[in-house]
Amino acid sequence: MVTNNDISFFFNPKSIAVIGASGTPGKVGYNVLKNIIDSKYSGNLYPINPKTKEILENKAYKSVLDVPEEIDIAIFVIPGKFVNKTAEECGKKGIKGLVIITAGFKEIGGEGITRELELIKVAKKYGMRVIGPNCLGFIGINYNGSFAANTPKKGEIAMISQSGAMLTGMMDYSMDQAFGFSCNISLGNKADIDEVDFIEYLADDPNTKVILSYLESVEDGKKFLEVVSRVARKKPIIILKSGVSAAGARAASSHTGALAGLDIAYELAFDKCGVLRANTIADLFDYGEIFLFQPIPQKNSFAIVTNAGGPGIIATDAFEREGLKFAQFSEPILHILREKLPAEAAIFNPIDIIGDASPDRYEFTIKTIFGLNNEDQHVSINEDDITTYGALIIMSPQAQTHPNDVAKLIHRISSKYLSDKPIVMALVGGISMRAATKYLKQNHIPCYRFPERAAQSLKAMVKYSDFLNMEPLANIEIPKFKVKNERLREIFENARKEGRTVLLSHETSEIFDKYGILSPKSRLARTPTEAAKLQNEIGKSVLKIVSPQIIHKTDVGGIFLNIESEKDAFEAYVQILDNAKKFGPQNARIYGVEVQEMIDFKKKTKVNEIIIGMSKDPQFGPLIMFGTGGIYANFMKDVSFALSYKFSRDSAKKLIQNTKIFSLLQGVRGEPSSDIDAIIDVLLRLSQLVNDFPEIVELDINPLLSFVKGYSAVDIKITISR
Repeated sequence: MVTNNDISFFFNPKSIAVIGASGTPGKVGYNVLKNIIDSKYSGNLYPINPKTKEILENKAYKSVLDVPEEIDIAIFVIPGKFVNKTAEECGKKGIKGLVIITAGFKEIGGEGITRELELIKVAKKYGMRVIGPNCLGFIGINYNGSFAANTPKKGEIAMISQSGAMLTGMMDYSMDQAFGFSCNISLGNKADIDEVDFIEYLADDPNTKVILSYLESVEDGKKFLEVVSRVARKKPIIILKSGVSAAGARAASSHTGALAGLDIAYELAFDKCGVLRANTIADLFDYGEIFLFQPIPQKNSFAIVTNAGGPGIIATDAFEREGLKFAQFSEPILHILREKLPAEAAIFNPIDIIGDASPDRYEFTIKTIFGLNNEDQHVSINEDDITTYGALIIMSPQAQTHPNDVAKLIHRISSKYLSDKPIVMALVGGISMRAATKYLKQNHIPCYRFPERAAQSLKAMVKYSDFLNMEPLANIEIPKFKVKNERLREIFENARKEGRTVLLSHETSEIFDKYGILSPKSRLARTPTEAAKLQNEIGKSVLKIVSPQIIHKTDVGGIFLNIESEKDAFEAYVQILDNAKKFGPQNARIYGVEVQEMIDFKKKTKVNEIIIGMSKDPQFGPLIMFGTGGIYANFMKDVSFALSYKFSRDSAKKLIQNTKIFSLLQGVRGEPSSDIDAIIDVLLRLSQLVNDFPEIVELDINPLLSFVKGYSAVDIKITISR
């Protein structure tokens, strides 16, 4: 909206005006001003209030225009009806940024929407940037410009939240944690600056190491994908996305829309651009803490060390569930463990050093699996023997445990020897583990009450490591097919003129032909006589009802197979129309019957029915779907999805491999494999089609028949916007 892209002045302003500042405790204007003062802000501070000359020992001004010095940002805590007029004054003053805490904008609808649009018009006029409105405020590294109850500790986590209440809760939670914040950003209505703008800025912020965010929505999906995928290569980005619902799927008219659901696009977008998704608030801070304090593992190869069998088994299950791989200890390491640990100990990963384990036993075991020399034990392990790239250390309260001593030795080993390998702890217990837990957290060793959360955090690190090793999204080359698509625009326009959004079968057949996607010959018959004539031209045929209102043709008796004569075609036409009138919707507009070439299965060694489709997400654009097709597609739900954004040949391969039908396509029990390369080609051409024409909102091919050589897109449905 606003053309000026600089937002640095919000993070470290030289001067702040608080418009609506108050000297009355309990008022928002008082809380904001006092928070700025209490946070020891060193810049110039200007309370703006026409009714007084001084507030909290700071000279007050009637208007920003009365302030003789320059002002970087203005924080608004005045009633909504006065905001736009005052914003105009800020523009004339040359203020760079506005933080609109005031509510009463688009969140209330009606006049609030109009007020917000006017606010942005004013901001654009003067080149000002706007945070909010309807937000908590802004907390930078050197000031607290919010009405939160407390100023959070300083640290290296940036927190961005679409909810002010969530932000205050998370800040309060962090007060007794080891980490602190470089900034706390409340997005509010996101009228101008959104989460992507802040993430882009934070990429190069020297005070920020990890970016956390709570989001309810993303407005500009393409901007999100382009920017966030770049920033994620510099710093971990962890997002808790709320508002997950399957309600949207019930309203979808196509197979693809019904199978997609509402949340899948966010899941795919986050995966594509390297965002780590937190499912809970606990996840959000668990992931933030481990990335802040621990190194990213070089390999997915971890050890579990435990003094209790039960927690060790639970940790093993959690590792399996999260896809964490167990380090396979070399024979020299196993030999040393076998020689020095008690006979009852389990030396294979996970290592159970049994209940009477002393701190010395923990130290010996940890140093051994990491290949560290221990002169007292005469341990010497070659570099090639080291297969452990991180560890989960579990401790349950036993008489011989001494949690505090174990905590200290683990910190010592980690800080001295393991600068490139993450180590985390699960202290299973309560009171007896409290001091050890506090010590570990203060010394930057992530510590969890239960092993499952530790496994989830390690999985987040592995996932991020995998992302960093992938080809950057910006470098991915997308195949481009030459297409003469002027005719397609004509087809879409004709459909709209007739008041249709669902294309007719012969239209979809022509579109696919232009994009090089093979489908049976198809013609539209408007009378029984035309059907007979077309059957004679095409040969063995399938006859199908053509009506935008009849989506599932089989359900209304709208399909006849194996039509081999003109007489059969004539009679099938009559019967199909009769069935459609009896069993179809009363308001169905029937254009006629499609006469389509029938695939001769007897000549095919192998046939698999596939569904390929597209459903357009409002934020992230087209979602490509692949899976098991045919009449049971909605019941089997064996499908996978991918964003069409940067949809490469590798994307197509992964899409196919993520389904059960992939095994059948490869061939089972001596069967030959299907033509998977041909299916990949269809997916790539389809992706280009839906990107070339954003007006396509849904598309289904069900089934696409896959053969040992080639394929045929038998039944195609395309829906366009009005």
